[in-house]
Amino acid sequence: MKRSYDKALIGKYLDMTGYASAMKDFRDALWIAEYRKGEFITSPFQNERLFQIVVSGTVNIYCIRDDGSVHSLSNGTENYLIGEMELFSEDSGSVYGEASEGLTCLALSIDENRDRMIKSLPFILMISESLAGKMKHLTMFNAVPTSLRQRVLTYIEYRCRDKELKGLERAAFNLNCSPRQLQRILNQYEKEGTVCKTGKGSYCLVKDCRDEIMK
Repeated sequence: MKRSYDKALIGKYLDMTGYASAMKDFRDALWIAEYRKGEFITSPFQNERLFQIVVSGTVNIYCIRDDGSVHSLSNGTENYLIGEMELFSEDSGSVYGEASEGLTCLALSIDENRDRMIKSLPFILMISESLAGKMKHLTMFNAVPTSLRQRVLTYIEYRCRDKELKGLERAAFNLNCSPRQLQRILNQYEKEGTVCKTGKGSYCLVKDCRDEIMK
């Protein structure tokens, strides 16, 4: 991780996120964290607890189960918040956040600023909305669909920007299936007119499939 403390750049990035109002009391403590592809943004082994806002890039959130298998939980791009739970619990369990490409975040030390953070109503409202959104997506993604075929539609609908899946291997990881399984399902959906291929490994949702998602 590369750190930067350029105040002008920090202000520019904060304005880009749309969280400037909620974070106005913490501008003095913010700094820029830049990660290379494959670097951990958060893991059970890190001693420094950070609250972070994704400015650019993509982060994959996953957990390691007791049997050693990897289970994808979420992926986030611009404006995605990292570290809300660490504000209230020191134990992050077996959850990892990994940069899937070059990643830039605004970072804030939780240990140094926790008292200010929990006393700031705008900040608490911001992270509450974020956690509620994540819970909604996890519920829709994991609780409602009963088959991989349905999960693929849910993934495109709720976890892909502009309802467009890009990158089969990354999507297969997030769906906890093989790229071959995913390709077969996408081919079926393409024949049915549910998705259309927009490029190599890219598929766009072309009609409202909520009824199918909720079956």
